[in-house]
Amino acid sequence: MFLSLLQNEWIKTYYRNKFMVFSIIIFSLLLFGVGATLFFENYDFGENAVPVDPVGSLGFALGALNSMSVFVLVFSVVIIISSIVGEYKSGTMKQLLIRPISRTQVLLSKWVVAFIVSLGMFVAIAAIGLLLGAIFFSFDTSVIEAISTLGLWILYNMPALFFYQAFALCLAVLTRSSALSLSSVIVLYFVGNIVFMFLLEFDWSRFIILANLSLQDYSSNVHLQVAGGPLLEGMTLGFSLTMIAIYSFVLLLVPHIIFKKRDVLS
Repeated sequence: MFLSLLQNEWIKTYYRNKFMVFSIIIFSLLLFGVGATLFFENYDFGENAVPVDPVGSLGFALGALNSMSVFVLVFSVVIIISSIVGEYKSGTMKQLLIRPISRTQVLLSKWVVAFIVSLGMFVAIAAIGLLLGAIFFSFDTSVIEAISTLGLWILYNMPALFFYQAFALCLAVLTRSSALSLSSVIVLYFVGNIVFMFLLEFDWSRFIILANLSLQDYSSNVHLQVAGGPLLEGMTLGFSLTMIAIYSFVLLLVPHIIFKKRDVLS
């Protein structure tokens, strides 16, 4: 029964959220990135200009993942929000709950599909980015190193995406408002990190979720290192993963309880 729910959610995701349109936009942005990179590498900015370092296939693929990650985040959040709020407004939630399935499975299926789609998008962007990089730029690393590095990037970034999706799910169930839910996630993603920087002087800031979302800080891979280490001394990868798990669990538990008790059929 749960597999049929997943299939049903995937079909609705594919058509309702214009999956192919989003995929074409992402591919177009990757091609634009190729053109922009080639332009800056070959354009003569004058004798006093700082030379531009040549981009390799792995570097281009990592740049593509870093640049496209926000689009994947927003699209996956839209999938979750529209699958909940949209079904409330259209009345299809009533038809869905008539079937002999638990409300837990209903909510879980919506999150699982969004998570699988976002994971698949990351894998596709990494593969296409590496291929485009190999075609238009130099293949500057071994295939094994490229695949392992890109795979690590995905593993390091999926927990943060997991948290934002749980946050979106919680807001969608609580507010039943697409605009409020989506805008709250976007504000937390962009503005939250800026506000958090003012709290770094306090030791207790390590327990704030925003301090634990950049897991690449813990990587020993030279291609993935961003800040050269954790934001606060003493923080570890295990600690950050634990904090993400705790926050996400609470954000999934609250809508689960409310969704089970709320009279959806009214």
